[in-house]
Amino acid sequence: MKLTLDWNCVIEVEEDRPQAAHVIDLINCHRKGQFEVALLAASASENSKSKQFPGNAKFFQNKVSALGWQDLPIVPMPGIIGLSYWDFCYFVGDGEKFESDMDALWSAIASKVPRDPSEHLPSGTRMTDDAIQSAPLSKWRNTWCDVISAYSHIHDSRDVFVTNNTRDFQKNSEVLSRLGMKHIYTPAETLAGLVNLSGYERRSSSASSAD
Repeated sequence: MKLTLDWNCVIEVEEDRPQAAHVIDLINCHRKGQFEVALLAASASENSKSKQFPGNAKFFQNKVSALGWQDLPIVPMPGIIGLSYWDFCYFVGDGEKFESDMDALWSAIASKVPRDPSEHLPSGTRMTDDAIQSAPLSKWRNTWCDVISAYSHIHDSRDVFVTNNTRDFQKNSEVLSRLGMKHIYTPAETLAGLVNLSGYERRSSSASSAD
């Protein structure tokens, strides 16, 4: 079983929010070998105070190290200039399929947010790194992070997407399931579900032994 932690789970622990204990429990289960828990290289900006992408790969690694999570695997993301950590990304071979998949996920998660960033800026604005980090693109960045996180999770053939973003993910879980995101749960729901599954497996194993 392979679990993917959305970036808001990192923020949850950093700021000691209500689901922090459940995130930590999931990581402890990973360390006991019960299942795999991985972090997304596609970091989310929607919960950061600056409302900007968190910078370079070193900044990302420092945040992970500060939590003591260096042992967790990283789910890589597609390499996109100005938007990817080059240390944790891969080259997209089929660009046409990538764009098609991204369009489908974007429509499922935030159909009312235009995918073209230029539509959020004054006419004639050049699409520079500064423009991408600008305030008018805050909502676009949030959506981009959600969509690329979903894409990375699906591309890596993972089982459970763990997130507190119930508005954009769980609300749209039916269509996202058809696109490859089979299970979307909060940290608490994930932990409870896996405990129940483990209990079922133990009971089944005991019944088989008795036979």
